[in-house]
Amino acid sequence: GAAKPADMIIDAHAHLVAPSSLYAYRSTLIVSGGQHGAALAAIPDDDLKKSADSNVKLMDEVGTDIQFISPRPFMQIHRGRFTDSQLWARSNNEQIAKSVKFHPTRFRGVAGIPQCSGLPIETTFGEIDYAIKELGFIGILLNPDPGEGLDQTPTLADPYWYPLYEKAIALKIPVHIHSGGCCGRETYDEHFVTEESLAITSIARSDVFDRYPELNLLISHGGGSIPYQV
Repeated sequence: GAAKPADMIIDAHAHLVAPSSLYAYRSTLIVSGGQHGAALAAIPDDDLKKSADSNVKLMDEVGTDIQFISPRPFMQIHRGRFTDSQLWARSNNEQIAKSVKFHPTRFRGVAGIPQCSGLPIETTFGEIDYAIKELGFIGILLNPDPGEGLDQTPTLADPYWYPLYEKAIALKIPVHIHSGGCCGRETYDEHFVTEESLAITSIARSDVFDRYPELNLLISHGGGSIPYQV
């Protein structure tokens, strides 16, 4: 029979399963230099449904009832042209929304946002409003280091992020903290551990939760190295 809510297994950290054509679009977006139009990704619904169905099959095999799906973090465009970041975030969110419609009892959407290193965090607000208010998503994915090891990024305790915290509280949504790619001295996996540990320590030694007691954060990958240090 159907699972009771108390028995439901929810995977709060899952990512979009999509056909390779979505990632081909990403490559074209980047190499075109903004010179070849600004259309969103055009992914055939049949192709996307096959990907969504394959994901549900895996969920069934391991006993997962619902997944909260967001874009693949290492594929995000957070260094470079803001227009590319906007188009990529919107294209991902549209594919996530379609995946949810294909399997409305199995998926919920978590939005990618067009963070761009060096720009104010408020530049993401248009996409946040669209995803939450128009697409019905339940949260957002946040890269704590859009500079990806090269550009200097403020820690999550910095006032740079306060407008985003206020936005999340106003919309009553959680923020899923998940680092992206890395071009610095660390490997990709080390970057995850480092940035998600810093996310916790920087906030823990700050007044962020005194200022924003209603803020809800989910830190990926078991909170980095923090549980081991504790």
